[in-house]
Amino acid sequence: AVVSTQSTGENHGEVIEMAFVQIIALINEYSGAWKKWLAPTRYETLMSRTLDTTLTLITMDCLGIEDISAKHSTCLANNFALLRDQLERVKVHDTDAWKRFTLLPGLMENSLVKIVEDWEGGILSEVFRATEVQHLARALFQNTDKNAALWRRITGDVF
Repeated sequence: AVVSTQSTGENHGEVIEMAFVQIIALINEYSGAWKKWLAPTRYETLMSRTLDTTLTLITMDCLGIEDISAKHSTCLANNFALLRDQLERVKVHDTDAWKRFTLLPGLMENSLVKIVEDWEGGILSEVFRATEVQHLARALFQNTDKNAALWRRITGDVF
């Protein structure tokens, strides 16, 4: 898994950060090498597919985490933002995976109320399934009675 909060050691944030630094370094290395040798359209296609696959895997990993502490949430959000900012330079990011990935830092840092508002406003529902938002919100927040009422606004179900 690219993204995980399974490790409980003190240096877990450093482990996550190193994984993202490696991803950025590899993408920059491939981008530079491929750009020299490929025609522009082939380069854009290859970079688009590479980034799409990478971002899809990162997003799936994040959405699959069972429990995310506030500390891990902040760490993940910061590293997602770092990766997003680095990938802006590649300029191949007009995909669904890119749209989903760019929303992750906000999801990791937002309150449950804000997540529900973004869901109801269509910002999240454009690119995420209800079950994905449910699962991530459940991992981020305790399931209190107040939160259960907010969950129902997303899916109509009681958790």
